[in-house]
Amino acid sequence: MTVKYRLVKQATPGVKGGGHYKYYARACDRRKITLDELADMLEKRSSLSRGDIIGTLVGMIDLIPDLLLNNHTIELGQLGTFSLNLKSHASEEPRTDGFRLIKSADISFRPSPRLKQAVKYPDYTKSKTSDY
Repeated sequence: MTVKYRLVKQATPGVKGGGHYKYYARACDRRKITLDELADMLEKRSSLSRGDIIGTLVGMIDLIPDLLLNNHTIELGQLGTFSLNLKSHASEEPRTDGFRLIKSADISFRPSPRLKQAVKYPDYTKSKTSDY
């Protein structure tokens, strides 16, 4: 499996006129895999039916937000961990109405060490769409 990349020219942030430009490698030519496509792939690798796989994944999509909103962290073994993070304004003093400081809640996913290791050292190919 090969990761395609292209070089992107990027200016120095905060410098009028861009300052000194540098080139960074960015993954490109990615294609989204739909839930149906994922179910088809998993069906070929397991004894489960496509319907069972879709039912399980849709069930997880429905259940995970409920669990997160009830202060649970969801650890999915070798896949990783879902948790809820809060974005908040700062306050000089502790407040009894601290909930007013909260701007939003976001879902965080932390991949497992095994998942990280599986993608750590891929082969790379420069994309034909790269300008540089």
